[in-house]
Parts: sequence; structure tokens; C-alpha cells
Amino acid sequence: MGCLLGPALLALGDGTSRPGCLRIADGRIEELLEPTARCDVALPEGSTVSPGLIDLHLNGSSHLWFNREPLAALEAASREVAAHGVTAFLPSVMTGPWEQMLRAATALSDCAWRETGGARPLGVHLEGPFLHPAYRRVHPQEFLLTPNPARIEAILSVWRRGRLRVTMAPEIEDADRAAAELRRRGVTLAAGHTAATYAMGNTAIESGFGILTHAFNAMPPLHHRGSSILTAYLLDPGSFCEVIADGIHVAPEYVALLYRLKGVNLILTTDAMPLVDGLVEEGGVARTKDGVIAGSRLTLDRAVRNLMAATGITLPEAVQCATWAPARALGVDEDIGLLAPGLRADLTVWDAHHCVSRVYVEGRLVYAGT
Repeated sequence: MGCLLGPALLALGDGTSRPGCLRIADGRIEELLEPTARCDVALPEGSTVSPGLIDLHLNGSSHLWFNREPLAALEAASREVAAHGVTAFLPSVMTGPWEQMLRAATALSDCAWRETGGARPLGVHLEGPFLHPAYRRVHPQEFLLTPNPARIEAILSVWRRGRLRVTMAPEIEDADRAAAELRRRGVTLAAGHTAATYAMGNTAIESGFGILTHAFNAMPPLHHRGSSILTAYLLDPGSFCEVIADGIHVAPEYVALLYRLKGVNLILTTDAMPLVDGLVEEGGVARTKDGVIAGSRLTLDRAVRNLMAATGITLPEAVQCATWAPARALGVDEDIGLLAPGLRADLTVWDAHHCVSRVYVEGRLVYAGT
């Protein structure tokens, strides 16, 4: 079953764009055609079609947490994020009781790439428990652990399908040995919740920590006499920086700085947090009763618009940070992240005001705005 969709401005995902139509067959993009082609699925005038957005850091949905109710949270998230242009996401399991983390990771991993009727899960992200206590933020200190060989094998044993990302402080005890084994086994390594210096950051990058988890947050700040892992990632051309572009976690001018320095290696993410365990939405973020920021209430389409506002770039330039960049960082760019023949027909349609109007997953309409 196929169709020809358009005409529209095609934001290809790599920052470039062209007017055209898309031929879709068997859930894949078959061909990009000129805008004069006769389309059987007509889009409203002023539409832009981009690759489906990809969120690599999502903690749950509604009042459900991936740690505790992984399958119910997955079902809810799949529906809810699709309404904001997301076609694929990586569920995050935060620091908690070790056995609970492993059970949640097993359940989520088993669901990787599963058809959901909405956005598809890509695997699992373990944010912890191998974090630095001084930068743990809302991660409970009593559940922080060191990444000894037995724990690394336990993590690898529950990874069944899809991709596995592990966020770890690269300077803690046993981290270098753990990183070497995880990298050897194909895990995506990310540095985060870390006290690491610039020199330690350079070593981490060389050791395969390809992503900096939520840049600027839960790490030493930039200071003209201080040293921070952040500087290493800002200056390294090959590594990725993840950013929560809600205007609260990171001020807009620093989002602009990140884009200026990282370009196509900047990843927009939400780190969205469900309102559980007494968390409340206050000042646009999720906070504990003590006022500590626990996560965002951001949606990924809004993050794209916020990046545009902070930098003055166009929609086709901004969406690369929520499509091709996360796809390359996770190693799934041969399947998703671009509008190109052979890739999955995961598509986000934007209206003339840069709001999401339709979403397709493998060529199937999963969201249509009112």
C-alpha cells in the first residue's frame, strides 16, 4: 500500500530543504518528487514535512514513571508524544532500587521498535545509578552505585532489543573499565551528573562517551577560573551535546551558544518528568517540594520552536537537532532521522505557524490536529 504525499516544503533533516512530494510504499520513503507531482494525500498550503522527531530522554508520561510502570508508561507516552511530532523515543529509567531498574529496563528493551499506534520506543536509557553524588540532583543518593563488572553484566543481560544508552559520571570508581566493556558491546555511552573537569572530559570523549547528557545541568558550570567537562564537549567537534531547551534549564543565550558551537551535533530533548512522588509543576518545570528542579514539562515541538527563537534559524535548520542529530548519536540513522529513499516514513507535518498538524509512523497517520 503506497501513497504520494504533498506538496510541501521538505525539511530533509540535515538542515536543508526543498519543495516537493514524498512517495511512500510499504512504510518506507520510496522517492522524493517535484512539487508538481499529482498527490493523493494533499497537505494544506504552507505545510512543511520533516522527519519524525526523536526524543532520546523521556522519564515517563502523564502520572506514570518508566521505573515503576514501564509498560503502562510506554503506552501512554507513545500516544502523548506523537501529538507533539515525536515518532520515536528512548524511555529513561532513573536511579532507583537496583532490581527495580533492571526489571524496568528488561520490560522496555523487550518493546523496542514495537508498533504502538503512536511513537515507537527505541530501546532503553539508564540514567544512573552510576552518578557522582555531588551532582545527583533528584537521583536518590541511597541508590547510587559504582559500575563494577557484575553490575555491568547485569545491565547487558537485560538488554534484549533496540538500543541501550547509559548515562554515567566518567570520573567515578570503576567507570573507565565499565565504559570500555559497554562500548565493546555496542552500548551508547553518555556522560552526565558528573563533577568531571575539562581534562577528564577529554578523556571521556576519547573513551567513547559520545553524548553529554543535558548540557549545563548537573555538572560544573562554565567559569573563567574553573574547569568543567562541559568545555571539553563544547570544543570537541565530533561529540554530541543534549540540551533541554525550555528556557529554564538553560537560558536562551546559552542554547544559542550551544548551537553556534555544536551545530548538527546539538540534540534537542525534553527530559520530561511525570508529576509523581509529590512533584509539582512550578515555573514551567517539575520540582520537588523543596523547589529542586526534577525535570522538564517541555514538548519536543516546542523545543524546536524555542531553538528557532533563540538563534534565528529556520525550521528546516532547527529540526535537524531533533531528527538527524539524535538518530546519529544513537546509531539508528540508517533507519530514521532523514527524508531519504529507503528510510522509514516517520514524518512530522508542520503548519505555516510551525505547529504540528499531522504525524505519520511508517506511513500510517497516528495524529491529526484539530
